[in-house]
Amino acid sequence: MSSRWRSYTSYLLEQYGQRVYRIGIDGGFSCPNRGQHREGGCIYCDARGSSAVYQRPEEQAFAKDLSFVPDIDARTDSHQIQSFHQRLLSLDEQVQRGRDFINRRYHTQAMSIYFQAFTNTFDSLDHLKQLYDRALADGPYVELIISTRPDCLNDDIISLLASYQGQVQQVWVELGLQSGNDETLDWIGRGHTVDDFTEAVHLLHAAGLPVSAHVILGFPQEGEEAIHHTARVITDSQVQAVKIHNLHVVAGTRLFERYQKEPFPVPNRDVHVQNTIRFLRRIPRSVVIQRFISDTPIHRLAAPLNFGNKNQFLRDLSKEMERLDVRQGDLV
Repeated sequence: MSSRWRSYTSYLLEQYGQRVYRIGIDGGFSCPNRGQHREGGCIYCDARGSSAVYQRPEEQAFAKDLSFVPDIDARTDSHQIQSFHQRLLSLDEQVQRGRDFINRRYHTQAMSIYFQAFTNTFDSLDHLKQLYDRALADGPYVELIISTRPDCLNDDIISLLASYQGQVQQVWVELGLQSGNDETLDWIGRGHTVDDFTEAVHLLHAAGLPVSAHVILGFPQEGEEAIHHTARVITDSQVQAVKIHNLHVVAGTRLFERYQKEPFPVPNRDVHVQNTIRFLRRIPRSVVIQRFISDTPIHRLAAPLNFGNKNQFLRDLSKEMERLDVRQGDLV
């Protein structure tokens, strides 16, 4: 939509000569941050682990109703939910469902496998290999994308991920940073530090694996300088891509409980436009922007209401950057 930032669409066209769509799947993983000693995971986690909307058919009939509250204590141990055999069989169903959805909507065969939900390196090495192999079995796929945490990587796991570089054209690792400020990471219960993130990026880059970092803009305790600091962490770590999320409050989370007891400001679309511009101007032009806003289904969203959709946000962002005559990276 705009040449004022490096869009994901333009990156895919440059890299592969065509649009490429992700099949987002849930491998039945849990997260080390959801156990008893970490109080159910990050403050914004709603026990669905950011799984793709088309992989949640049981929710599609829900209207806007905050009485629908997922169990925030669910999935503390994936092996209590499914046997490993069931997890493998579920992958077959999810991949086919994703392929059907993408073919129906976009009429394309160019797809990537995206292990999206929860922490997708939180298992034994043998299980990881079987799950990755199973998901890729009906390829070819353009990319393999693994979403995980900075504290759930080691040399063996990184070597396993790198081993798929010959089977797909690119292996990406998505790492949740969320904020470049340790005080905020403590407030949201992330269970890792900024240094943990930068060390994980270093190890992944040493293995030739590109990294996409997730950040959240709009925490109530973070002003402009905190956003600038997060941008500096992104810049210094030299990640290849970023996913930006607007702070939002989802039913069934500890953040929702806190919001009900002591409401705090949650950025609307206009505020998120300004926060995004502050962030974009301070990260290199080479960094691919893979996402700008969160896409939580409306029936699970408590705030902000009336935020609008992705296209509305992109129009507003582009218009404001043009008005200010600013671009991604112009303050780096």
